[in-house]
Amino acid sequence: MFTVTYTKAAYKTLSKMPTDYRVRMMRELALVAVSPAAYRGDWKALEGAPYWRLRVGGYRAICEMRGHELVLLVLKVGSRGNVYK
Repeated sequence: MFTVTYTKAAYKTLSKMPTDYRVRMMRELALVAVSPAAYRGDWKALEGAPYWRLRVGGYRAICEMRGHELVLLVLKVGSRGNVYK
């Protein structure tokens, strides 16, 4: 089981999201943290980087799994058009 940790920017964006999406995103991140390999939602590795992407509706969370520390670090959260910039 991983511990979910948010960067300052990710936390700030989450706080500005509509409440229903914020709750869904945090719930899905908690499910990923339990067992990333067994998660059945829209969770996939990004090409060319050690990062992962979680999609919840029109929003994305960019994450880094630090296996040796068992930490799921949420780097960025935002809409599809802005999160990859």
